[in-house]
This record gives sequence, structure tokens and C-alpha cells, in this order.
Amino acid sequence: MTDSNKQSRVLVNVLGIPLLLSAIYFGGIFFQCLIFIAIFMSTLELKSMCLKKDIEIQMFPMYLFYVYLFLTHFIEPLNMEVLLLIIILILLLEIFRKKTKPIENIAVTIFGIVWIGIFMNCIVIIRNNQFGVDYTLLMFLCVWICDSAAFIFGSKFGKAKILPNISPNKTWIGTLAGLVSVFILLSIFVYLSIPSFRYNNFLHAIAFSLIFGGIGQIGDFVESMIKRQFGVKDSGTSLRGHGGFLDRMDSLMLAAPAFYLYLRYAVGPYFG
Repeated sequence: MTDSNKQSRVLVNVLGIPLLLSAIYFGGIFFQCLIFIAIFMSTLELKSMCLKKDIEIQMFPMYLFYVYLFLTHFIEPLNMEVLLLIIILILLLEIFRKKTKPIENIAVTIFGIVWIGIFMNCIVIIRNNQFGVDYTLLMFLCVWICDSAAFIFGSKFGKAKILPNISPNKTWIGTLAGLVSVFILLSIFVYLSIPSFRYNNFLHAIAFSLIFGGIGQIGDFVESMIKRQFGVKDSGTSLRGHGGFLDRMDSLMLAAPAFYLYLRYAVGPYFG
């Protein structure tokens, strides 16, 4: 990494981390806007990558659905009928666009709506519910710890690659280090009775570890697989020194919906 990239990375951290933590703490429209900026920017990055393979996703229905998703936090929960209408709109529009790859355009557009829009919206849903501050802070902290441990141990001790055709730098040592680091952190939280675990135990700590240390890392592989197909190293350059928004959110894009489902159906009574 060049000195310029290092300086940019430090600047993004200095400005971005306090902004994110403040947004998590205050919640509401502040946090929601921050996540939806990430959703809109991630979609632009997906569009840019797709153009490298002559795939032209439909931005209008995607952004229309995102506006609807944003409003659901004020009016009513997500209505699946609206998603069906959006998909019908995508099919109708593609007929008249006369593009060279209509099937790919339709498929990636719908995939983007789910992968970027619906999955990242789960972060907002978690924050807006009971104990949302605690669980959201826990979610981001665990993902950061996992990524850091995986990088440090993987780069120093990792030799055996997991999926070199998808992500050549990912090793078994790094992946296991990420998973174990999350479990150690959560175990400490349980032992110290950190508020996020006020109603939980080590069984939940194990489940959370699998979500953030396991499913979260699978999310990283998913984005790497997509970037590999499009022949790019980073999804974008918006976050100087960090790549793009997709590069920063990839783990959460699978971990967040998995965490939401676990909180809703396993933690249940303690998740409003």
C-alpha cells in the first residue's frame, strides 16, 4: 500500500468510525440515512462492475424500491407485494430497453435488490428494535474483530488457501482466527454481563460467533466471487484506501440478515 493510500485509509477511519458510532448511538433517521447512502453507493458500484461485462442493470426500479424500503421504517413493514410489482416492472422495462444481455440484466438487477437493498436494510431493522443499540454495536464490533484477526493471522501464519480461485489471499488459518476471535470476544461479554447479553448465555455466544465469524466471512467470499467474475480488485474507490462501499459492507450483507433471523426466531421475546 502506498503512502498516499495509507494516509487516505487513516483519514477515512478518523472521520468514518466516529460518524458510524454516533449514528448507531443516536439511531433514527441519522443511522437510517447512513445505511441507505451505503445502499445507493453500493448499487452504483455494482452497476460500474457490470458494465465491464456489458451487463446493464436497471437503476430506476432498484432506486424506486430503495425509496420504498426507506419509507417502510415510517409507514409499515416490508410488503412482499411491492417487491413482486418491482420485479414485474423490471421485466416490462427490459422488453423495451433492447439490450444485448436481457437475461443477465434482469438477473443481476433482482439479485442486487436482494443482496444490497433487502440484506443491508436488515441492519436498520436491527437498530430500530428493542436493544437495537447494543445489538448493532455488537454486530459491527464482531465483524471488525473477525476481519482484523483473519487478516493478521492469515498474512503471518496462513499458507493453505481456502478458495484460491475466488479469493487467493484467504487462508484456513486466517478464517479460523477470525471465527475464534469473535467467540473469545463474545465469551468475555457473557462473562462480564455486557448489556447486549443481558438475557443471553454461551449458547447464544456460539450462535453469534457462527453468524459473524462464519456467515460474515462467507459474505466476503461472495463479494470476492463477484469481483473475480468482473475482473476487478476493489468494488470502487469511494472510500479512499478501503476500496468501495461493497468492500466494507460485504461481511455485514450476509451476517446482518442471518443475525436478524436469529434474533427474531431464537432470541424472540428479547427482540421487539
